Amino acid sequence: MLTGYLGAGKTSLLNHLLRHPDARIGVIVNDFGDLNIDAGLVIGQVDEPLSISGGCVCCLTDDSELEDALVAMTNPGLRLDAIIVEASGFAEPLTLARMITRMGHHRFHLGGVIDVVDATMYFDTVDTSHLPPVRYAATTLVLVNKLDQLPAADRDSAVEAVRARVHERNPRVIVIGTHHARLDPTLIFDPGEADRDPRRGGSDVGEDPIQPELPIRELLRQAYAEAAADELGDDGVDEDAVPHRHAQSVTVTGTGPADPDAVMDFVEDLPAGVYRVKGTVLVAVGSGQRRFGVQAVGPNVYVAEAGRPALATADSNAGDSGPNSVLVVIGEDFDTAAAESTLTAALNGDAAGASAATSGGSRRDDRSERLLHHVRLHD
Repeated sequence: MLTGYLGAGKTSLLNHLLRHPDARIGVIVNDFGDLNIDAGLVIGQVDEPLSISGGCVCCLTDDSELEDALVAMTNPGLRLDAIIVEASGFAEPLTLARMITRMGHHRFHLGGVIDVVDATMYFDTVDTSHLPPVRYAATTLVLVNKLDQLPAADRDSAVEAVRARVHERNPRVIVIGTHHARLDPTLIFDPGEADRDPRRGGSDVGEDPIQPELPIRELLRQAYAEAAADELGDDGVDEDAVPHRHAQSVTVTGTGPADPDAVMDFVEDLPAGVYRVKGTVLVAVGSGQRRFGVQAVGPNVYVAEAGRPALATADSNAGDSGPNSVLVVIGEDFDTAAAESTLTAALNGDAAGASAATSGGSRRDDRSERLLHHVRLHD
């Protein structure tokens, strides 16, 4: 979900994400700035846009239109990498986040709330009370945008001032500075993953060719370029000159059952700078072993039954040398070595659980309860 005060740069960020060559994104907007498009746009094979009317989506008297659009975009045939709901500048993120979560019913889930703020106007528009804004109770990532409009010597202090206020309300929110809302898309979703993984579309990609680009996408690119040219002058945007924040990532694998408590300790309290964790883990459950898909975005954790590991196709008991568990950690400016060390121990550390499973251990020996709790929570 994409939120932010009027003029902070939500549309610039959205256009930047849409311009990624491998991204397939569904977008629901009710305020598209100068482009004046009030509709849901799917970069893919659709007959027509999905319209949402009635003003701010979190204030609709009948929110079924939003739910209908979200459900339509979760159609596996579209093979979308992500769905972005761009809220009006007056929307309340906490209300909208609760609405989307309630609508999910295991068909989709809230992957995070990105709040874009104007570095030059933040304390005149968003944060004007002695208490930090309530919106940060639901936010997972804050972009302090338009740093290019501040003197270079003031930029770090501006980001730190916003970070301090955000963390008063929610210390787990990641706060980073951006120029022209340029953010590495891999920090918030996986560009091209839907096309690379046939399981997400239910068929081999080659069997169902998709239209690579719709006219609306070209319109967005053109509008983005024109707006940037107006802002920066006749020379337009020098893509190499505009700072681009790059995400960090580390991939950790494990053989044999993982330690479920150690895995959940990590994903339920992500280290500083870590924004996302995703992957599959094999754990001992009762007298057997089961695989679970694990995802975490900020404080939001999702666990579901998984049919097979992300990087290995052989059964865990078949003696194959491939990993039984794999987790990918994504963030910015985090300690990659510490994250890798912690998860390596977690994914290779449940010898006791494996022994209990082999010997038909009792329910009291089952250390998977925290994982199973999240499965039940979202089922």
